[in-house]
Amino acid sequence: MIFVFQKIFSTNLYLTFKQSILAIRILQYAKMPKEKEALRLDLVKVEQSLTSVEQNWKKIDDELDLRKIGRKDTPFNADIKAKMMSAYGFIDILLSECIEPFSRESIEDICELNNLVHYGLDLRLRQEYSKAIDANSKKYYKNIEPIINYYKNHMKKEPHPLRVAAEVYVSILGYPQLFIEGNHRTGSIISSWINMHYGYPPFVLNVKNAIPYFGPSADIKKFADKSTWRGRSRLPKYRKSFKEFWEKYIDWNYVKKNS
Repeated sequence: MIFVFQKIFSTNLYLTFKQSILAIRILQYAKMPKEKEALRLDLVKVEQSLTSVEQNWKKIDDELDLRKIGRKDTPFNADIKAKMMSAYGFIDILLSECIEPFSRESIEDICELNNLVHYGLDLRLRQEYSKAIDANSKKYYKNIEPIINYYKNHMKKEPHPLRVAAEVYVSILGYPQLFIEGNHRTGSIISSWINMHYGYPPFVLNVKNAIPYFGPSADIKKFADKSTWRGRSRLPKYRKSFKEFWEKYIDWNYVKKNS
């Protein structure tokens, strides 16, 4: 079932203190003037795509092992899919209100995306892992500034959104990782948000692009150079290869036709 953000307001199960703040921010966004017509996600097609990945996960994971990319630690199951849909639902709200990635208004939202990927809006789960959420928040705010600076510097004058989106993904997944866990999933959603904010389609995991996606992502994650993010981002191998991947596999099929 497609995730509906109205649950934030209609069900006590979902109302925590932090989620109440999230709900207030969503209401604030609804009152903000829109500067442009925004692209919107086709959440039905996104969910259909993720459902296909769920149904074919064993084949995908076996192929990752066969190609020596390595099996994934977390299987892509219905629970993972539902939590990802909650993150996509939140991104669609931010897109509808033309909230720019890495703007002052959206820095807290980026961290919340990682929480949604892990916990959805399950109150009990968030309470159980409250210490992990706090630790993740500390890591995020410690590591986010260089990425913000990179984004702002490269989106001035004549921006290249697809290049920036690809390199932001590399920065999230590489050392030091932006989040404690869930960097693959959160990174792809954040980079798709950049794409769509600037008029390009998103990347959504599907059966056809799963192997090409996890291959370079595994290489980036295993990269052992513990220098600064800026130094790592200059490596042509990852900048070029992932940008080529990103441009090839973004897909207008996941954009609402009337947006």
